[in-house]
Amino acid sequence: MEPHARYTVVGASVLILLGIVAAALVWLLASGNGRDVRHYTLTFTRQSLEGLEANSEVHMKGIRVGSVTRFAFSKKQPGGVDVTVEVDAAAPVRESTRAVVDRNLVTGIATIRLVTLQEDSPLLDRAHATIPEGESQLQQFSQTMSQLAQGADETMKRIRQALSPENQAAFTETLENLRVASRSAGALTARMDATLASIGRGAGALQSTLTLAAGDFHRLADRYDTLGAQAGTDLGEAAAAVRQLSGDVSRLAGRTEDFLGDAGIELRITGQQLRSTADALGTTSKKLGDPRAALFGPSAASLGPGETGR
Repeated sequence: MEPHARYTVVGASVLILLGIVAAALVWLLASGNGRDVRHYTLTFTRQSLEGLEANSEVHMKGIRVGSVTRFAFSKKQPGGVDVTVEVDAAAPVRESTRAVVDRNLVTGIATIRLVTLQEDSPLLDRAHATIPEGESQLQQFSQTMSQLAQGADETMKRIRQALSPENQAAFTETLENLRVASRSAGALTARMDATLASIGRGAGALQSTLTLAAGDFHRLADRYDTLGAQAGTDLGEAAAAVRQLSGDVSRLAGRTEDFLGDAGIELRITGQQLRSTADALGTTSKKLGDPRAALFGPSAASLGPGETGR
């Protein structure tokens, strides 16, 4: 009986140990393999989740910081998918952090990349926080390619419009005009060479003329200097002559004044004599106006008291 009792105790002990180990494993798995983790919810509406699976890696700055735990269609945003991830608590997940889906173009396996836009934003450490969706490089590349395609389509439309029959005819005419202009360019170049040669000869002749003119100008300047000296001498002599003439005129004016003074006196005397002569002539004319009185004397009627006739 005793051996059977010992085997029962041993079996029960083993079963208890196995239960403890199993419970520890379950607890470790439920708690993130013994790591301190935080759970975040990511909602994707624009990016495709093709190639993303449970336990897919979550990276931050090239370092694996967590993994995907589950998927579910979003009840808040129609057409969106909620992805729950667990991230190491030491990872600096901030309020400006965005979630981006990266996909390997060769294998097609997708991962989640956490991108922090502002490193000085507060840490996102509250329970069951939500990380907004960002823009992946593939999405940006797709948008860029779409814009390039639109630009290329617009360019092709413009090219087709530029190559319309009317524009082709105008372009052909322009080319023909260019050919004619290129043929005329040789003759024009020859004419320009001849013109430049003529200009060169004219410039040489002008230089010679200027040289001769410079010599003439020097000689003329010397003559003007001599003439200026002579003119200075002549002007001095003329000034002396003018001064002498001024003296003569002054003396003549004095003599004239003296002459005019004497003439004035003589004219006054002559005037007085003429006035006396005129009076005598008046008296004589009165007498001659009555010949009878001049011959026989005045009449008795014209005599005054006490007067007698001749």
